[in-house]
Amino acid sequence: MSNLTNFDDFEEFARRYLKPLLVDALQLRLDAARAGPRLPPGTIGNPSDSEWSRSGVSDGAAGEPRFTRTSRGWTWQDRSLVSWQTHGPLTHRRTSEQEQRYDVLLSRQPDMAGVPRLTVDLHAVRTSYERDAVAQHGADGETLDLGAGWARLTLRWSLRLQLVVTSTGRANVVSCARRVAPHADAGRSGPYVTADPLGRLLDVRCLARNWERGAASLGAVQDQLVSRLAAAIEPPLARQAHHAYG
Repeated sequence: MSNLTNFDDFEEFARRYLKPLLVDALQLRLDAARAGPRLPPGTIGNPSDSEWSRSGVSDGAAGEPRFTRTSRGWTWQDRSLVSWQTHGPLTHRRTSEQEQRYDVLLSRQPDMAGVPRLTVDLHAVRTSYERDAVAQHGADGETLDLGAGWARLTLRWSLRLQLVVTSTGRANVVSCARRVAPHADAGRSGPYVTADPLGRLLDVRCLARNWERGAASLGAVQDQLVSRLAAAIEPPLARQAHHAYG
């Protein structure tokens, strides 16, 4: 790879190929798919207990999260924590936290033969957390604590791309995807309304299905964005390989 000068220069590679064909294209998909948190009908929001954090957006400012440059590549993050409650003799005090993050990392890593190659790693993670505290209010003003339940779901995947030139001069982009099974956990305290907080608070099947089929899912990124990136990279990579090995 030492003679493949266009791809030895990380900044040149990032500017010419990686940012427009992967990072910017993924940004457009995330913009189209993003939906802000909404309060259920008939509930009361608690703004003082709510917060938002979005990459590329100043605290308290409006705007869509953006990919921001880091020392290793780019990162995109969208986190919201919303607190709300119902009213009436039986009240639910809820906390809903959602976080989604994408990291694009550029480095040089060994391939299966141990040869260092220009490598792009894309990591994606989404976490959903719900907590529900229940109380009953009597006519005499007394409040009875009916316990609390919580549930968390973590969804993640990763994708590695390597620019490989074989000993015969054949050049291509090799991709390797890692699908991670959804991880869910839950718990409760006191006489909570159900023994299964996970089933009550999170629709795991729906969340996992949206994660797997969305516009910024592993399948969509690998089949569409990565294929475009490979189509742009492989011809100049092959020409340089031909000069280096020919």
